[in-house]
Amino acid sequence: MGNFRQKLHTLLTVLRTRRLPRVLAWLGVPLFPLLCLFTMDFMNFGGKLENMQIFWQSFPGAVWFELLVMALLSLVLGLVLRRVWLAAGTLGLISIIFSYVNYTKVALNGDYFVPQDMLMLSHAGELTSFISGNLPPLFLLLCFILLLSIVFFALTDIRLPLRWFLRFPLAILIVVLAWLPGRDIDHADVMLSKFNMSVFDSALQSSNYTANGFVGGFTVNLLSLNVVQPEGYDVETVQAMLTGYEAVPAGETAEHFDVIVILSESFFDARILPGTTFSQNPLPNYDRLLKNPRTVSGSLYTTAIGGGTVRPEFGVLTGLTCDYIPSVPTPYRYISQPISTYVSNYNDAGYTTVAMHPYNKHFYSRSNAYGNLGFDQFWGQDEIANTIYAEYKRGYVTDESTLRAITHCADNTQDPLFLFAITMQNHQPYDGIDPSLMQIEVANDRLSEPALTALTTYTQGLYDADKMLGDLAAWIDNRERPTVLVFFGDHMPTLGSNHLAYNESGLFNSYDGLDGEELATMYATPFLIYSNRTLDPGLFDARTDNRVSDYNLLNSVALSTGMARTPYMALLQDFYSVTPIYNVRLGMELTDDIAPFARSMEYITYDRVFGKNYTSRPRND
Repeated sequence: MGNFRQKLHTLLTVLRTRRLPRVLAWLGVPLFPLLCLFTMDFMNFGGKLENMQIFWQSFPGAVWFELLVMALLSLVLGLVLRRVWLAAGTLGLISIIFSYVNYTKVALNGDYFVPQDMLMLSHAGELTSFISGNLPPLFLLLCFILLLSIVFFALTDIRLPLRWFLRFPLAILIVVLAWLPGRDIDHADVMLSKFNMSVFDSALQSSNYTANGFVGGFTVNLLSLNVVQPEGYDVETVQAMLTGYEAVPAGETAEHFDVIVILSESFFDARILPGTTFSQNPLPNYDRLLKNPRTVSGSLYTTAIGGGTVRPEFGVLTGLTCDYIPSVPTPYRYISQPISTYVSNYNDAGYTTVAMHPYNKHFYSRSNAYGNLGFDQFWGQDEIANTIYAEYKRGYVTDESTLRAITHCADNTQDPLFLFAITMQNHQPYDGIDPSLMQIEVANDRLSEPALTALTTYTQGLYDADKMLGDLAAWIDNRERPTVLVFFGDHMPTLGSNHLAYNESGLFNSYDGLDGEELATMYATPFLIYSNRTLDPGLFDARTDNRVSDYNLLNSVALSTGMARTPYMALLQDFYSVTPIYNVRLGMELTDDIAPFARSMEYITYDRVFGKNYTSRPRND
């Protein structure tokens, strides 16, 4: 042991007194932030060097901006911490963590790591439970080089030759000078324009991070954290958008339907994957219900794939859109006051309104927001487990258990009921499971082993979701009370990293960009509306093959059942008549007939979520 210590002491003496090691260390100082930037952008572009090369060639202004940001950050850390290894260690650790989180998030659900994601640190345990996938070998090599560089800086112990009373003021001065050009939206946009960037790039994160790189895209998001009030927003402007639209009372002979809304986790028709065969039909009840004359069905267009349940959930419940809400983990964090929603509309009509989610009820800030949406009660995992015996599969409460909680609540509620439930059983990750637990064998020669494993595991949960759907329909048929079921998928599942199964099967190809038709495929999930009464078609002209945006789904249900409707719901009905689907992720052209409705939705969404709530009518006590 003593001999080892002597050798280590000799090594440190050589590294810290000889000129060559210290010169090499100082030469590595400006290269280190470049290596950090390379690592983050490499992972940002899916771990593909060719994609990075396209970025360098196509957006040189953004590359220079990223270099400037990394240089300033490295300099400030060096001035504050003095020892180079501490500054490099801080920057390197941040770079590695951000690279990994961004790559994993994109691989799972196509969304990028944004500053607001750090607000979800309190739910890190739940988030990491969803993670699955491999890392590019080059990323592991880059991490090793970064760590080796930090160790070399520590061994040479190089440090800035400035006392604290010079370093700290200089660091503050740099921070202030960097803050001034981006102190508000207008100044930030002027500054970014010099690099052919814009603060409004944050409106769509896929193009933001593609055109600006990870550091550029992340910085744009930081500069646009403050929500921009739409130009001319005031009570007259926003209320004028509803001029000509009147509240519609419930029909005099209208029945009070119990409304059961089920967001089925990742529900989609896996049979549309080209080349896929199943040992038995995974969706027999779904197929049977589509043929029932009391069913209306079609495709629901959302703003999520692979994850991000809260976005379509928000649209379905509120009738608002996430298009004009900053890209945050949950729009619910902004809901701090009661607002008009589909839920509050039922509440105002005397309904008992209940939300259910067999998971942590505080996740995505639901427990803080649901009351402001109009829910009387919120049953989380604990409340469900205290009401019925809860069974688990793959660590999640089963759909069958959630069904028992739903029927128990509905059968024991005297008032008309609006019940919204989110299932959890078929949530990602779709790792391999014990073959003895498989009910359906899946085959597809086009799929690699990871993609086929994910699809096979997913299919077992899909079969159980379909059984839940069939049991719900049978329960509704046996009820005397008029009851309508709204069943839909929130997004397509993550079947391997970076849309692996979809790309390999040929459903769409995200590797070379997505056209409008592919985007429509990517953001569509099935929906059906089923009742124990014959319903008016609502918004729809046909019984099958309908298309609707998430924010209009419950509008159609209100029309079908003769429910009271608000002026905003009437506006959305007119929007549907112009185009049945629209959101920014679909890449649709903002035509002259669509633009006024999109503008109205932008202003009304801002008004209810961030503004003065001029368009929300007073809620009943």
